[in-house]
Amino acid sequence: MDGPSCFAAGRVTCGRLYAAGEKVVIFSNMDTNDQDEWGPIVEALSSRGYMALTYAYPCQADDQSGVLHDAVAFVRSVGAEKIVLVGASRGGVATVKVATDNRPGDWLAGLAAISAPISSYGATFYSDDELRRIRVPMLLINSERDMCVEGTCRMPETVVAPKELVLYPGESHGTEIFNDSCESLVEKLAIFVERVL
Repeated sequence: MDGPSCFAAGRVTCGRLYAAGEKVVIFSNMDTNDQDEWGPIVEALSSRGYMALTYAYPCQADDQSGVLHDAVAFVRSVGAEKIVLVGASRGGVATVKVATDNRPGDWLAGLAAISAPISSYGATFYSDDELRRIRVPMLLINSERDMCVEGTCRMPETVVAPKELVLYPGESHGTEIFNDSCESLVEKLAIFVERVL
């Protein structure tokens, strides 16, 4: 089932679906909107038998959670029963926002947010009350000097679900962390996915 797949649910976007199965990981891009930045972790997970979906945003927007909802609907339509959401920066915001909407015991098994801010340039993406709605395990990743690290470190104080915070040295943002700490980041994400799925 490898290769390009298109899906639509109010918005249209194109993505790549890797492997097949009922357990799926969906990857949401940062501002670069480059699906290839997920290559190392997609390869690791698909080789372990998980379906993975990467996709591109059809247009630039602060809130891409609607497109992520479409991606979730797409993988569920092809048989996904349990899903882990992984997003970086803007994609991390979408990932967290979708998790605040989820009902406990539904399709969402866990989420990983890399360099996901709580607010940026005067916009607040989710309130403390919304963050407290998250009921699935959460992995929060950033680098120590990233511009969004304050929000990353604040989230565990608010989220009541099981959570883990991982900070890498340096100032890399989002998927740039793969450039500096690829092996460690891939292993951390893979262990998290295996644990929650």
